[in-house]
Order: sequence, then structure tokens, then C-alpha cells
Amino acid sequence: MTARPAFWVWLLGVVMGVLLVYTTLVPQARVFTVGALIALCVLVPVLLVAFWLFTRIRPLRAAPIGYSWMALAWGGLAAFGVAFLANSAFNAILTKTTSPLFADRWADAIVAPLDEETAKLAGVALIALIAPWVMSGALAGFGYGAIIGLAFQIVEDLLYVFNTIIATGGIMQSGDTLGSLFARLVYSAWWSHWAMTAVAGAGLGYAIARTDRTPATRVTVAVAAWILAMLMHAWWDSPLLPDSTFAKGIPLLVIAIVVFIAARHLDRRSIAYGDAQRVSHSWGQVE
Repeated sequence: MTARPAFWVWLLGVVMGVLLVYTTLVPQARVFTVGALIALCVLVPVLLVAFWLFTRIRPLRAAPIGYSWMALAWGGLAAFGVAFLANSAFNAILTKTTSPLFADRWADAIVAPLDEETAKLAGVALIALIAPWVMSGALAGFGYGAIIGLAFQIVEDLLYVFNTIIATGGIMQSGDTLGSLFARLVYSAWWSHWAMTAVAGAGLGYAIARTDRTPATRVTVAVAAWILAMLMHAWWDSPLLPDSTFAKGIPLLVIAIVVFIAARHLDRRSIAYGDAQRVSHSWGQVE
């Protein structure tokens, strides 16, 4: 593993993410201790349960646990750190090149999809470069993408908790924390970052594993899935239908489910085809 350059890129990203989290979130956690403890007591179990579920979506065996933890680290540290810095820079550029009013209304729908979906998908690509054998198909890419998105989502939830506490003056930490967590988990967790990165990851997993397809087809699928993930993110962050959370979120969940079913079907067909080839080969040897 350490002989592959992609591993050192992954490690550098994670270390930089640790430094950013330490300099941004840890100081806030020290100030708002009650809110931080409540948030961690809620978010950590959610993270562990969802992580376990996403490692078990393969038709025959679970994803290798070590690489799953690497995906988790990338999403919660490296991708979060890259997106945190890139979003700030991109927001500033958008404000200067358009207008403060336009940027205030549309920045989230333009900046976050490009920065965050690219940073998260990079984690799937790095795992594929570190251990190509684990990227066995679209479903593997879906799973690693979901884990990366999940970790990103949980750390972002913690950031939003602190933002909510600060916005209300920091005098009602418990209530603000619970309110923020309720909004983030009940109203958006079902179709948030995990779903978007899972869709993009499925396309990349397909492109890497399906060597029986033409390079043009594989690249087209990967790019289309990445663009779809960004469009999902843009739709969720757009100012359209501001008071219709479920109307905006349910289509995203439906897309993720459809991609999961398609990826699972492709994996099953691939496994069945491989078994048939082995049987045919063994019969040929007997004859």
C-alpha cells in the first residue's frame, strides 16, 4: 500500500484535514462544551450505524474494513478540509465577479456542488488507485462514495451546530444543538452528502471495473455520474422551493436508490457471468 503514490496523497489530505479540524472545530468545542458533547453523543452513533450499513451493501461479502475506514477518514477530514477552504475562496471570487445579492442567493448552489462533490469523489479515486482490486464494480464505488459522503456529512453537521449556537448568541447551547441536529438529521440526512457521493462513486466504480466496455463508454458513465451528483447537490442547495424540504429531498433519495438497484443488478450479472465462465472453463478441462 505505502509503495503507491496515491496512499501518500490520501495521507497528506487526511493530515491536512486533521489540522483544519483542530484549528476550526476544536476551539469552538472548547467554548461550547455542552453543545459539543450533545452533538457527539448523537452524531457518533449515527455515524457508526450508517457506516456499518454501507459496508454491508455488497451482494456476497462486506467491503474490506480497512479501506472503508480510509474512506471514512477521507470524507470527514480531507474532503471536509479541502471543501472548507475551497468554498471560502470560490465564494469570494463569485461575490467579486457577480454581485453580493446574486452570490448571497446562489453561491451555495454553485460553489458547494463543484468543490464538495469533487473533493469527496477524489477519495473514491484514491482508494481505487491504492487498491484497484477493491473497486470491483459500480456497487463498490457506490459503497465507498456513501461512506465518504457520510463522514463529510457528520463533520458538517457538527460545524452547523456551532454555527447555530453562535448565531443565537451562545446562551441556549442545549436547545440550539438539539434544534440543529433535528433539522440536519430528520430533515436532510436521508438524502444528503452520502447519496450524492454514492451516485458519483457508482459511476467511477463502473468505469474502473468494467474493462469489457470501451474507454469512451466508461469515461462517459463516470463523468455523467459526477455531473448528476453535482446537480443533485445544486438542487438541494438552490433557493428554489425554500420551504419544501421533502419535495426537494425525496427526488434525491429516489435517484440514489435507483442507482443502487442498477449497481447491484450489474454486480450480480457480473458475478453470474464470472461463475459461468469458470464452469465453462472447468468443463473444457474435463473434456
